[in-house]
Amino acid sequence: TDIASILKEITVLTDKYEIIKMSNSDMNFSYRYSILKENKFICLDATFELEYKSKEEIIKLIKDRKERRVSSQPLDYPSAGSVFRNPEGDYAGRIIESLGFKGKSIGDAFVSEKHANFIVNKGRATGKDIKKLVMEIKEKVKDEGDKKWYILNF
Repeated sequence: TDIASILKEITVLTDKYEIIKMSNSDMNFSYRYSILKENKFICLDATFELEYKSKEEIIKLIKDRKERRVSSQPLDYPSAGSVFRNPEGDYAGRIIESLGFKGKSIGDAFVSEKHANFIVNKGRATGKDIKKLVMEIKEKVKDEGDKKWYILNF
């Protein structure tokens, strides 16, 4: 479930100081995108339509999602989550791994062995270490020449 599937209506303040209501269909939702990303709107109010589930169903859903995260994400070190956007029809983690970056480190910043789209902090990683590693990955992707990889972005 994501916001696009439960948002019914939103009230925003526009950059021209107008207050307008927008429906879900006005939001133009897609992968990591909505109309709010391209406009300087401030969300004032949102109405969501939720689905009733029993306590047992909710607990099972939470357990299933937690197990999936524990098995696929590096939760043993601090990170900022997934670093790169997935290009259409592929996964950033798969691309990064295919280029040999799993386990690569600069200082204490390293590409997770568990999921290559996570750059984790082994202890004292600096912002410069993380940025340098991100830029190295981006350069390698760019050098490979496959156009769909160019949209590996963060």
